[in-house]
Amino acid sequence: MIHWKLASHSLTHHVRENGLFILASSVLIAINYIFWSLLGNDSLKHSVNGDIIIKIIGIGLMFVALIAVIFMFYVNSFLIKQRNQELGLYNMLGLTRNDLRLILIIENFCLYIVSLIIGFVLGVTFVKLAFLVLQRLLDDYRIKETFSPTALLTVTILFGLTFVAILIYDFLLIRQIHPADLWKLSEKGEQEPKSRWLTGIIGVLLLGGGYFIAVTTKPSAGSILRFMVAVILVVMGTYLVFITGSIIFLKFLKSKPNYYYKPNHFISVSGMLYRMKQNGAGLASICLLCTSILVTIIATTSLFVGEQNLVQLWNPYDIITATPQPINKQAKLATEQIAHQSDVKIGSRHQYRMTTPTDGILKDGQFVKNESAKTSHQLGTMTINDYNRVQGTQRKLVGNHLLIYTPDNSYQNKWLTINGKKYPVKVVHHFKMVVNYQHSIFQPVFVITANERLAKQLNPAPWLYLQGFNLSGSNQKQKRFSLVLQQSLRLQNTELSSKVIQQALFKSLFGGFLFVGILISMTMSFATALIIYYKQVSEGIADAKRFKTMQQVGLSQAESKKAIHSQVLLVFMLPIIGAVIHLGFAFPAIKSVLTIFSMYNLKLLVTVSVATIALLVACYLGIYWLTTTVYQRLVNRS
Repeated sequence: MIHWKLASHSLTHHVRENGLFILASSVLIAINYIFWSLLGNDSLKHSVNGDIIIKIIGIGLMFVALIAVIFMFYVNSFLIKQRNQELGLYNMLGLTRNDLRLILIIENFCLYIVSLIIGFVLGVTFVKLAFLVLQRLLDDYRIKETFSPTALLTVTILFGLTFVAILIYDFLLIRQIHPADLWKLSEKGEQEPKSRWLTGIIGVLLLGGGYFIAVTTKPSAGSILRFMVAVILVVMGTYLVFITGSIIFLKFLKSKPNYYYKPNHFISVSGMLYRMKQNGAGLASICLLCTSILVTIIATTSLFVGEQNLVQLWNPYDIITATPQPINKQAKLATEQIAHQSDVKIGSRHQYRMTTPTDGILKDGQFVKNESAKTSHQLGTMTINDYNRVQGTQRKLVGNHLLIYTPDNSYQNKWLTINGKKYPVKVVHHFKMVVNYQHSIFQPVFVITANERLAKQLNPAPWLYLQGFNLSGSNQKQKRFSLVLQQSLRLQNTELSSKVIQQALFKSLFGGFLFVGILISMTMSFATALIIYYKQVSEGIADAKRFKTMQQVGLSQAESKKAIHSQVLLVFMLPIIGAVIHLGFAFPAIKSVLTIFSMYNLKLLVTVSVATIALLVACYLGIYWLTTTVYQRLVNRS
């Protein structure tokens, strides 16, 4: 009975800390429940491209579950620090290690049950909103929310195991440290940390390596792998730089008498220096979480907003066929008949031929055939007559002069080298009949020549015959026409492209990405806010006695407030500055990865990036104001 009373006293005595722990775990339980409900929803599985959406949600679920487990341990570290003094007191009053373990079991069990109840109430409530958002993003209102007992049971087991792991970790702490010493452990100060220049240099080198890979990453089959390597290097480098760099920076400020021996600077620098080893890791975590939020939101939003541009790029006409042989009269008659049966009308036909695109690398004014992981482009050639017929122009070419078109308009050279020969080129900025052959991840490159001989000389691949036309009729009728036409003419998936089908595919794919990105960003934002809050609360509690002593010897309330703002602002803005720097170096890599989805609109990407940074900074400053207020109350309450 005594164990229940002591556990109850601890839970109610530290109501602020326990309340925040319950809030954090409840929100994480709710978000995980939403993901598991989506993953097991039958209407979503059987929707258009539902298998793609389920895979995207599965990837997001793994990420969210990992964040939940790591963050639960992080928040628990603050709880156990507050419990240490009480556990030490109980030990001195005669309780054994087993008694202390039993108290911890009761406390964790109560926290688990309360978190579970609140989390499921939030989850069941907001899963309806999640489905409404998903319906809107996918433009599919056949997706219906249903209660999922499987999701309920899975989340219960997952967080049950997490709480058990946390409990085992707390048991290990009690075993490693003599319980009588726990009385003073929560107030034990750190020694002044050493300036580890070697560690800092290693961190800078890791950051530099990650930045270099990110900046030099080009859109290719291996670009995602290179980007992941860059991420790992940046994560490791960020922790080392924040931990060692912040200590070196504070010691540098301490060595400047004109700066250090001012009341507000002296208090803030001296107070942070002894805790910077721990705070550096916290600041690095905040920086990386902010960077992850920026990258996730920018990438997913850019894909979703740029969907129409991508559809227009892949399908400038409602129907495009790309066959090794020209469409004969019999096939044209069959097409007309299928259109009549499907109740759609066919518009003007546009036809041209080009050489079958060849994989390679376009770099520094040279195209080199290549089929390795470095491949980034597909080159196809066509004659000026076909180009004029499609564009409705009357341009002329003579001799070896060429025209070149790339969807991202990045080619700036006046010469193009192919097969060891150099050709003068002019760049064209618009082409109506852009075709992404075989829906490849490689960027198409179109080279226009004066005649067929030169076109085949530049790219000796077989001719490919393309036809494009628009349709009039509902989306459902156009989709039925596309499917029947493909079956009737026995066309492969790579030989026919339908704008209606592509729109549905991209809406499902990018809508799913955006939905999962929003949920993941919400999780990371919540974790970031709570990490900052816990950091400020723990520092406020640690600094309360120090500020009380200084106020007793003459520090005024105004000077105290000024010192608090100086201390918080000195390190608080470092993570958001670091996140923006990370994003700046990651921007070329993001752009390169997006080009895998044929996203070449740089202006759109920049606009989304600026808006996302502005929103994050605004939220960050809001958290700054809130946590500074809390810190000030804790410091001055004495």
